[in-house]
Amino acid sequence: MSPESARPSGVDVAIVGGGAAGVLVATRLLADPACRLRIAIVEPAVELARGAAYATGQPAHLLNVTAGRMSAFAEDPGHFVRFLSGGDAGAADALSSSFAPRREYGRYLRETLHAQPRHPALQWLREQVTDIERRAGCNLLTLASGATLVARAVVLAVGNTPRRIPAARLHGAVRLADAWDYEGVAAIPADADVCIIGSGLSMVDAVLSLFHGGHRGRIRVLSRHGLMPLAHAGSGGADNAPVDALLALGLRDRLRLVRAWTRAADAAGEPWQWVFDRLRPHGQALWRSLTHVEQQRFLRHLVRYWDIHRHRIAPQVAHALEALRAGDRLDVLAGRLQSVEAGGDGGITVRYRPRHGDGECTIRADWLVNATGVETHIDLRPDTLMGALRMRGRVLPGPHGIGIASEEPGRVIDARGQPDPTLLVLGAMRIGTLWESLAIPELRGQAQALAECLRAMLEEPVDSPA
Repeated sequence: MSPESARPSGVDVAIVGGGAAGVLVATRLLADPACRLRIAIVEPAVELARGAAYATGQPAHLLNVTAGRMSAFAEDPGHFVRFLSGGDAGAADALSSSFAPRREYGRYLRETLHAQPRHPALQWLREQVTDIERRAGCNLLTLASGATLVARAVVLAVGNTPRRIPAARLHGAVRLADAWDYEGVAAIPADADVCIIGSGLSMVDAVLSLFHGGHRGRIRVLSRHGLMPLAHAGSGGADNAPVDALLALGLRDRLRLVRAWTRAADAAGEPWQWVFDRLRPHGQALWRSLTHVEQQRFLRHLVRYWDIHRHRIAPQVAHALEALRAGDRLDVLAGRLQSVEAGGDGGITVRYRPRHGDGECTIRADWLVNATGVETHIDLRPDTLMGALRMRGRVLPGPHGIGIASEEPGRVIDARGQPDPTLLVLGAMRIGTLWESLAIPELRGQAQALAECLRAMLEEPVDSPA
């Protein structure tokens, strides 16, 4: 679909953000032929359903979950696989366990949105929302162009934003690319030595972009722990874990029990990955059953170890990374970044404190890549949407300062501690409350719950207020 020019008209639901989360909500609302709600997506990107993850055009950037688990509809798990196979049942069986290119998933979400019965009723405003004011029982959205849009309810689907390297650590004109800027990383000269800050999933993307672009220089990766994502190992075993045994325990004892389960799996000839796959559906329950203090302890000491075991990569991607390391093309270092200084020759000097050592070490490179991952703390600067909402008392930081405060099925908690039935949220901004809130299985469930909530609340469309 093509974007429309913003106009001061009224809609029933305004979805702020047209990445995967926003598109999933719109898809659910438009799937019901009996639903007559007027819906607008406000998204400045050139295409819907791209976001940070699916904006890549690089075929080597694969999904981190098998295609059989990536359907937009929980009730129809084979939906994405049928899309990939073009309806070929024979091909579908093989594709179900494959790791599809992420660009294909973005295309899938767009075509799924277009296929819904009420898709013609959807407006797409290629705009940026700068403020949302409560007015006369509705929401007045101010857009960057100066136009306004009135909505009875607003869904915040703003997605992920990259964490920034603190400006105080950067000195001079550092040649810097962001890992999520796929074109920027691909434009790094082939013979340049590169230092990547961060060793998670965005680092993997950056390395693959460089490698498949013919890069010949050295790549050094620096992170606090020096841990890279681990690989998937197929699927199998029981679908459910005895999660009740974990829920009754504190954090330390949970860790001991999970370790015991992985040892038992190994003794039975099963990959340890299957243990985490069985825990996968229970991530939110496990998080919410921890005390506030235990959650803080998890964030301080265990989160990186959880991430590399839980958020894994395709086996072929892991093999490519290991080949680069074995060929002395890729080094992974553990340490705390101290500073990055630009030299007169255009090169950079990265200084860091080794994780298990004294003193300071240096890395010489030509380019720096920021792969520090997802920013979990909301940007409260007055010139940002979240900053404007915070100043109006419409949002609060979530638990541990992560995301924004919300209650089921996504109602935002305001400064008075009250849920706002007309302002809802899903995805990254719920991470403090739910923890597991970024992946498609969680997003599609949240999208379905929000769609049901909106339909129940907004039975009949009304004209916008004067």
